[in-house]
Formats: sequence, C-alpha cells, structure tokens
Amino acid sequence: MKKIPCVYMRGGTSKAVIFHRKDLPEDRSAWREIFLKTMGTPDVKQIDGMGGTVSSTSKIAVISPSERPGADVDYYFVQVGVDRADVSDNLNCGNISSAVGPFAIDEGLVSAAEPITTVRVYNENTKKIIEELVRVENGRAAVYGDTSIDGVPGTGAEIDLFFREPGGAATGRVFPTGRRREFFDIPDFGRYEVTVIDVSNLAVFVRAGDLGLKGTELGELNANAEKMELLERIRCMAAQKAGLVERWEDAREAFAASPKIGILSRPQDYVSMDGRQVKAEETDLCCRMISLGVMHKAYPMTYAIATAAAACMEGTLAEELAAPLRKQGSVRLGHASGVTEVKMVMKDGNVEKAGIVRTARRIMDGNIYIL
Repeated sequence: MKKIPCVYMRGGTSKAVIFHRKDLPEDRSAWREIFLKTMGTPDVKQIDGMGGTVSSTSKIAVISPSERPGADVDYYFVQVGVDRADVSDNLNCGNISSAVGPFAIDEGLVSAAEPITTVRVYNENTKKIIEELVRVENGRAAVYGDTSIDGVPGTGAEIDLFFREPGGAATGRVFPTGRRREFFDIPDFGRYEVTVIDVSNLAVFVRAGDLGLKGTELGELNANAEKMELLERIRCMAAQKAGLVERWEDAREAFAASPKIGILSRPQDYVSMDGRQVKAEETDLCCRMISLGVMHKAYPMTYAIATAAAACMEGTLAEELAAPLRKQGSVRLGHASGVTEVKMVMKDGNVEKAGIVRTARRIMDGNIYIL
C-alpha cells in the first residue's frame, strides 16, 4: 500500500482530509484515484475510507505555499462523491476554507503572530482571495474559545473569514444568465421561477411554495423522490443556462456538485435538526439546500454568501422573500441546523466583501494508506 501524510480537520460544519501539495504526485492526473480511495468512494457507506457518507464529510483540500502577490498559501478544494465516483473541483467550500488558515499556521507555512494571525488564502478553484483572521496561542492556531456555530456542538476559537470580491467566482458573471429572475420550463414538471447567481459559488434558488413545500423541511425531503427529481432538474437546467453544459441532462454527471439548489421561504418558526426551536425573528430568510442529491444538514458557507448576496440585490427571489434586514450589513439565514449570519459589504450594487465566523480544529494527523 502507498502511504501519504495528511491531516484530518473539521472546518465549520464540514470535515476534510488535507494534503500538502508536495506530498502528492507531480502528475495531477493521478490525484483523482487517490482522492476517491481516500474517501472510500464509490460506496454509500464509504466503509473503506475516511468519508462520512454525506457531502459535508467527503472533502479534500490541497495546500501549498503561494508565490502569488497578496497570498500566503494556495488552496485547492475537491468535493468527492459518496455513492458515485465523482471528483468535482469547479467549486469551493467555505467551511473547509476556515480550516486552511489554522492548517497553514500549524504546519509552518505561515509565521504565527499572537493574538491574531491573518492568513491570505488564494483559492485555486475560484481564483479569489480569502482573508482569515486566526486566533493564535503559544505559536499555534487556538482551538479553545467561546464561539459557537449552529451545526457544531460546543464552542471553539473564533475564525473570521472575509471573501473578497466573490462575484463571478465560477462563471465570471454575477448573474450568468443575464437575468435576476426568470422562468425555467422543466420537462414533465412545468414552469418554475428561479434566480441563478454566482457569488462565491454558483447557485440557483426557487421558492419553497412553488414546489409545494413549507421551506422548513428537514431530512424527510430526501425520501420524496418526485420532489428531489424536480429539484435536480431545476439544478441541471441552471447549469445549462449558465453555460456549463449544452444539454441539461449532462449536468447530472458532469456537474454533480455545482451549481447547488436552494429552497427559499420567508422567515418562519421551525425546529432545527438538533431539536432547537428557531424563531422567525431570529432570521431574515429561511433556506434549505440540496447537495449531491440530498438535503444539506446545515448550509454550505460559500452558498450562504451567495444567498445573502441575492438577498441584498434588488429583483431576486431572495430579495423578494427576505424580511427587511434588521441589522445593517448583515443577513441571517435560517437553515436546517440553525442560523448563520453573513456580513455583507456592498459597493455599487455588488459584493465587495462577505464575512462569516467559523471554528475549526485538527482531529488527527498521520498517513492515509492507499490500496
């Protein structure tokens, strides 16, 4: 068996195996097989690898020192499928982004400075800069703190992430179809109004009510085969309209991880996955997201930025459904695991900077053995 040094980390509400680029083969064509075997994909149980059977725990990050102006490290993200041998690099993960700064500090790629070290991360997938403010103690990334995030038990040291000029990360255009809302004619289902937006990642949004949903659904939505097929067709149609594929049907395989589809509704009371009562007044918008064919158990951070951006832009479905923002420059998203606040800095109608707070920690390090 081959063995490759790696670190297993939680970043926000996701987990990833993180490699130094220097420890992987120079020939990047060999990476795909390594990543699949690392996760134990394809297998619904991922029993022979490190994957955790859902999209949020089937992720890879590759980190290296950066030679780019204004960046300390380069970060390459990969979403690995679970039951399908899919390896997607046409997107970033905001949650795993929060693990990059602590990793870079602890691995000696960035000099540690107390009490806060700023790590400038260049994301190779989106070609965008992420600034990470990492708390440091005794020369290492701090782990203990009083910051809590919904979807993660306990508390940890705060990490501030700022995504700079995130518009057009995937397609080069904030509204890749040229419209802020439009109707899709979905074969066998009819017409549905959507917003397709590309801010930090490419997303398509639809009203929960138009789907016959309340918008507060949790895992039970996964068992509704008809609704999940409709959502997948809308998602694939968005990929076609955004110019990713010529035929919408091709997006099922070619772009399984992106775009993702979000289900939006007005703020309302609901019970989160951990049994907490979320009140309507705690949120500005209620949202759910589908990732790799199942409902995400929390909310992907780059898509939280896309959702918040849409809520701040006139004429989108998110702006229509969002309550008047109760905090200037902030959008609170009510998702399956609770509430996430996204700080927005707008300039001339576009997002200049989007900020989120995460926690992260190293879970283990050593070697992954590849058959």
